[in-house]
Amino acid sequence: MMWSRVDKRSKNIGMYISLWRRLASILYDSILVCALLILMSAPFYNLNIEDNFYLRITMQIYYYLIIQYFFVWFWVNKQGTLGMKTWKIRITDLDGKSLSYKKAIIRFNMSIISILIFGLGFLMSIFHKHHKCMHDIISETVLVKN
Repeated sequence: MMWSRVDKRSKNIGMYISLWRRLASILYDSILVCALLILMSAPFYNLNIEDNFYLRITMQIYYYLIIQYFFVWFWVNKQGTLGMKTWKIRITDLDGKSLSYKKAIIRFNMSIISILIFGLGFLMSIFHKHHKCMHDIISETVLVKN
């Protein structure tokens, strides 16, 4: 089973992150992402989006791609976002190496699903012995203290 293999490989990485530290980091990052979205929504300021269904869908896809690029780029290139750096959190794969783009994209999309199922993907970290969320298990990543 994938879960037991994941746990065995991640034992030697370091100290694991609690849910509270993870949520504090998410709060910091959400403020940064909101500011980024405000700046990046300039192309849509003069358009009437309420009346145009296709324009609304285009804008939602545009926002999704901006948010995904923000997180994936920081996870791959810096081993953590600015919020994660503030809370001394580092993201690695199970071998302690930087994430690949594939793992980062999988992690990002699974974290959205973790939120959409009423946060249960995050709450499972309370019961997991290494404090992993659903998206960490699926993407084979781990958050550790820096």
